[in-house]
Amino acid sequence: MPRRGGGRNRIVLVFAVCFLFWLLLSGHYSPLYLALGALAAAFVAVVNRDDESVSDLLRAFPRLALYVPWLLKEIVVANLQVARIILHPRLPIDPVVLRFRPPLSGDLAQTLLGNSITLTPGTITLDIEGDEFVVHALTARAGRDLVEGSMAARVKAVFSEPAG
Repeated sequence: MPRRGGGRNRIVLVFAVCFLFWLLLSGHYSPLYLALGALAAAFVAVVNRDDESVSDLLRAFPRLALYVPWLLKEIVVANLQVARIILHPRLPIDPVVLRFRPPLSGDLAQTLLGNSITLTPGTITLDIEGDEFVVHALTARAGRDLVEGSMAARVKAVFSEPAG
């Protein structure tokens, strides 16, 4: 059971991170919007006060902030690749469904990887069965790049998972 003060500090930290995130995304700073944002952040902080995944996410936040720009770059590159395929006169697609086991163990890490794959044009996470990912890729090369690529390694680094 966590110490009483530690639990309070954690709720305050979750509230502060959620409220800051809300401020950054909303762009509205009138008293009504600030109050609504504070209420939403407080609700999230209280509902998740005993959730270990929130603690994991808060610890990973600085590394996640470095991962997001890399992911955005990958999304732009994948958009250009998909556009090239679509505009090519022969439409050189070679769709594949592949299964692979990335070296991730935590639910948050698996969720981040699955969402990152789906956000990247030309690939979509169809299912996560235990530790096995089922992914559709527009081309065999995109599937190969995904399995051999650095996305899973980068996600692993976000959560500082032990080598395995």
